[in-house]
Amino acid sequence: MRVPNSGKAERERQALIRRLEKKLAYFQSIPASRREGECADAGEDTCRALLADLGAPGHERSQQTSDGAVTLMTIDEFLADV
Repeated sequence: MRVPNSGKAERERQALIRRLEKKLAYFQSIPASRREGECADAGEDTCRALLADLGAPGHERSQQTSDGAVTLMTIDEFLADV
């Protein structure tokens, strides 16, 4: 039987999920005319990947295959840019 998540680590994880969801909403709100200049597509993809890595509800990774190479950032790299 798995012990439910609790404690400081889980609170930090939930806080990070909330922060990333807010950042994702920000990237999604950028108008099409400014998306390229603000790297909104890359930021949105990174937020989605980090949320999936954290196991955020509704942000599970899809099983799609990609023909292109994908470079993911670590959480520390992303937070350094935020």
